[in-house]
Amino acid sequence: MKAVVLALLFIAFFYGFYCGVMAIWSYFAMASIVDDAVTERGRAAAAPVRDYIIKSAAESGVRIQDRNVVVTTDERQLNINLRWTFPVVTYKGEDIVEIPLSMERAFGR
Repeated sequence: MKAVVLALLFIAFFYGFYCGVMAIWSYFAMASIVDDAVTERGRAAAAPVRDYIIKSAAESGVRIQDRNVVVTTDERQLNINLRWTFPVVTYKGEDIVEIPLSMERAFGR
């Protein structure tokens, strides 16, 4: 019995470690996508940058909803605000436990 409990704790620890590493990976993936979007699409228009971020996130495997990608411009800068989650526990296709992540970036024009 003690061995089973220790094995379950061992598995839970490494699963938690895996989820943490994958959440960090998704953050760095989104940071790279944002940098590429601004480099390739320019700093003048918000719509092409937003579309590039949504498309690239889907291709890289980061699940982000369209409504959580906000790109705005003003006279001086391009602002990008992102919110997404990394699922930890999913049951019947529904995420039960998630790690919330967000990113705010501003680029001068």
